[in-house]
Amino acid sequence: MVNFVRVDDIFTVYPEVFVHPVNCVGVSKDILSRQVKKAWPDYFREYTRATIRKKLQPGAPLWHEVGELFGTRFVVALPLKFHWQEKMRPDVAREGFAALIEELCSKHVMSAAIPLFEGPPEGWIEREILKQIEGRLSCSLETVYLFNTVSV
Repeated sequence: MVNFVRVDDIFTVYPEVFVHPVNCVGVSKDILSRQVKKAWPDYFREYTRATIRKKLQPGAPLWHEVGELFGTRFVVALPLKFHWQEKMRPDVAREGFAALIEELCSKHVMSAAIPLFEGPPEGWIEREILKQIEGRLSCSLETVYLFNTVSV
């Protein structure tokens, strides 16, 4: 059973995986992206290189191993749209979450942090995660931290 915990400041908890919703062109001037760039500059360089080389596709997460002994192990760029001006499409978001959950389960991740991003209706993230985990025999995901990006 997955526990969904809402937190005000995501940088006060240390999940194993931090999910960063992004676009595929590398343009992001939101508060969350500035905080992520400051906290994990190596991840942000890798994300930027992937956008320049056109390696990112909507719905296909980019995993970056942080390499810390304790705390966050991975930062995941989750491209939910190609261009920052586009609206998020539900099919792309569903595909991205399916790939994310598949990898979370295969890496035996116990906790993840996911921002409540603009687009899907209230409770969509929780329902999608539960739907993706349902029926899996080996998924160790226990806690999902949800947070508002405006409070970061």
